[in-house]
Parts: sequence; C-alpha cells; structure tokens
Amino acid sequence: NGLDFSIIENQIKTELLWNSLIFYLYKDRLSINLDEINEQLKLSQNKNEFTEYTITNTDNIRIQSWSLVFDEEENLWFTDHSNNLIWEYDVENGIFNNYTIPTRNSYPVQILEDEKGMLWISEIYGNKIAQINKTKIRQNNLNGIIEIEPPEKLELLGGIFIDDKNRVWFTMLTYPFVGKIAMYDQETNEFEIIELPEGITSPVGIVGDNEGIIWINDHGSSHFVEYNTDTKSFMKFSTSIGKTAFANTLPYWNAIDSKGNMWMNLHQGNAIAKLDRETGALIEYNIPTRNEDWGNQSNTLQFTIDNNDNIWFTEWTENKIGFLNSSIDIPFKITTMNDEIEITNNEIKNVELEITSSEALELDFSSSSTITRNGELKNISIVFEEEKIIINGKKQLNVEIEYSGNLAAGQYTIMLSANNKDITYSIPIKIIINN
Repeated sequence: NGLDFSIIENQIKTELLWNSLIFYLYKDRLSINLDEINEQLKLSQNKNEFTEYTITNTDNIRIQSWSLVFDEEENLWFTDHSNNLIWEYDVENGIFNNYTIPTRNSYPVQILEDEKGMLWISEIYGNKIAQINKTKIRQNNLNGIIEIEPPEKLELLGGIFIDDKNRVWFTMLTYPFVGKIAMYDQETNEFEIIELPEGITSPVGIVGDNEGIIWINDHGSSHFVEYNTDTKSFMKFSTSIGKTAFANTLPYWNAIDSKGNMWMNLHQGNAIAKLDRETGALIEYNIPTRNEDWGNQSNTLQFTIDNNDNIWFTEWTENKIGFLNSSIDIPFKITTMNDEIEITNNEIKNVELEITSSEALELDFSSSSTITRNGELKNISIVFEEEKIIINGKKQLNVEIEYSGNLAAGQYTIMLSANNKDITYSIPIKIIINN
C-alpha cells in the first residue's frame, strides 16, 4: 500500500520478476506529469494489475527462465534453459529476439551485465561461463557469445557475480562431495580456483561487497559462508532451525543492497534473510504463505532488490509475487559483548545477552550451529536462562554453553536467536574448540 512511482520505476530497472515473463513495464508513463503518475499508480495498486507480454516466436516451447536483467540500454535479457537460449526483449519496439548458446543443453542459470556493457552467464551443465557481446550477436556474428571453460571441472556450475574490478566469480560443485568458487580475471585471462570449507558441497548463490568480502550460499544445507579475499579465510554461518517439513533451510541466491547488507532467500526455510552489515545479525523474515503439500513452504526461488532496498520475490508453486518493505523497523533485537569464546572438554561458558524491544512482545529463544548440516547442535548444549519472555524495553538474559567433547578442534559458529511469529533475529558467536 506504500507503493509510489519511484518504486515502480525501480522495478523496471532492477530485475523485478524472476522465473516469469510477467512483469511491470511502465515506460509509457515516464513522460507524463508526476500528479497523473501517482493517480494512475493508485488505481493500478487497487486493481493489482499486471501487464503480460506474449512471446510470439512459436518455434520455442516451454520457455523456462531463472534469471533476467535490464541492461544499460533499458532492454530486458533473460535465460531460457529449456531451449538453450538467451532472450532479448527490445522494450522500445516491443520485439523479442533469441540467441542460441553454442554448447548444447548448457542450462544457463544466471545473467548479469558488467561495467563494460558485456553480458555474462553461467552454464550449469555446460560447465562454462560465457561472455555475450550484444552488438555482435544482434549481427549474427559467430563470436557474439564466447564461452570460457575453467581449468578444473566439477559436475556443475552455480551462480555468477562480477566484482568492482570486473572479475567474474562463480560457484562450482560436485554434490555432495566438494564445492569450490572460481574467479576469472578478464585482464589476464587467468582463473583462480578456491576450495570451500568442509561440508559446503552445493554452493549456488555468490555475491560480494566493495570491501573484499564474498558471500556463498550452500543449497544443500542450512549454511552460508563468508570469504575474505584479503586474508584468504572463510567463516561459516548457519540460519536458524527451519520451521517447515524440511531438515535444511537451503540458502539459495544472494544480493547486496545499497547499505552493504547481504540478502538471501531460504528456499526450504520459507524466509527472506538479511545479514546486517553493521551489527552482524542475521534477520529472517518468515514468508506468510505456507503450502502443506509442498512441506509447509511457498518455494521462494528467486528475488531482487529495488533501488529503495525493498525485496521482491517469487513464490513458485503459489503463483504469487512477494514484497518485503525493508524500511520498517524491527521491533526487537539482541546484542552481546561475548561474540567469541574458547572452550575445552566438559567446560561451561556463559554469554550475557541484552534484549531490547520497542513494544510489548512475546519472544522465545533458540540456537543453531555450523556443527551439523541442518544447524542442529551436536556435543554442545545451550541453555537459555528463560526459554520464553514477555518484554517491553530492555532485559538481560544469561546463556550457558557447555561442550561435552568429541568435536574436531577448530572454529565453529553458534547462532543465538530470538523469535516472534514474523521474525527471527540471530547473532553469531564464534566458538573455538580446544581439545
């Protein structure tokens, strides 16, 4: 109900709809005056109107798309893995064109544009990344699509990301055995292959910020990973324990907003999650739709961020588009001064939490970890001083962490969470095991 013209325009520019060829295009309204625009937008909101654009190319059937992007010329490009094509929609002339990827059955899954106006795709089954020169493919030049094969081959490729140095990053996997990320330097034509931490064997979404941090989502567990390109080090995180019929939440795709926060969709967790850049907290927004036939979830398969940092996402099996207004303040949070703990066999450590709320709330507490794939605890017990509270203001809460042994020495992450029916707010605690 808070939609305005600026958001509609951002929808056009920031890849509003995924997995669908139904999207808002309000181009014809951009030349009229602002009062008229706002009036027409109110009418459109009340009617919940969509505009559909029919692809008339009859040679291709069952077009299925994972990814779309508007280029610098305001034309729409999207993948079509069913027909092994990349499609272009010329917005001004209302014309669809398609271009065949050289490798057969390549399964293009993600498409992006780099700072030089080149398009890039990752090929799941083709095991290649590909650079698309828009001018050349429009001229049917055979060099319009140049495929690049990494020196090391795993079973599949995943997502793709282009950093501020115009380097192309992508994920590689042979599930459930090994996961890696790769970086392709366009200047030197060289690759760097980096193995992911143990247990991260289904990396899909990959994105980075402007401070040398790369985020990788593992779509085979409840984990996601931070990679520091300066220190060459990893840190694993877990989502909260899933609230659906599935053991794992399956973090899928990810993106960075204008404030540097990392967002992701939890496929089987039925949530949209934000890792807050300033606080380090993980905030999971539960999606209201829950289909019992699909394990009590809505199949949120893709999302995008508009220029106001709001989130638009798909609910594949529900025929819905979801909207998350990220500007609304969260009514509670938890903090601690004890964000790193060293612990040995049969030792107990205490963590003091401060819970703050801006209104009267009932909160319950839970925990998860990177010890197991689904986030469950193992050989570590966590006891909250109170499992449930009613709060309006501030409260201190003690948490007791006990390690019973039998874990490999090293670093793990525990997430301490406060939950209400809509939001789960978690803070990470680094646990260093010394046996």
